[in-house]
Amino acid sequence: MYGRTDKSVAIGALVSACAVLAVAAWLKPAAAGYGTHMQLGLPPCNFLRLTHLPCPSCGLTTCFAWAIRLQFRNAFFANPFGILAFLATVSMIPAAIVLLLRRISFRRITEHDLFPKALYAATALYFVSWIFKLATFHFVGY
Repeated sequence: MYGRTDKSVAIGALVSACAVLAVAAWLKPAAAGYGTHMQLGLPPCNFLRLTHLPCPSCGLTTCFAWAIRLQFRNAFFANPFGILAFLATVSMIPAAIVLLLRRISFRRITEHDLFPKALYAATALYFVSWIFKLATFHFVGY
């Protein structure tokens, strides 16, 4: 059964994905490979400040800002996981439109047997990406 909540979720996903991509297009990617988020008025990363090491999400905003410009090499070195997150954000736009037009509940996706496995895989890739970021942090030149 398709209801008002299903429609709201699809519209919310569509609007959110478009907003994230619009902000990424507006931002200027930081040359350092991280810190682009500060253009939004956010503070510098405390984890980086205290440890001199990148946090797991260090460079995600910069990655999106590079990826929206189709500069995937720079995006990858800013945050490898960010490429996957960027592609998921882009793909959410047609997916949400299909869900709306065909009146398909988002629960149909989240209740699928593969959904938890995809979340586990994404989580593992997130931490593998962090390991890569830690290993290359002081060596990557932009």
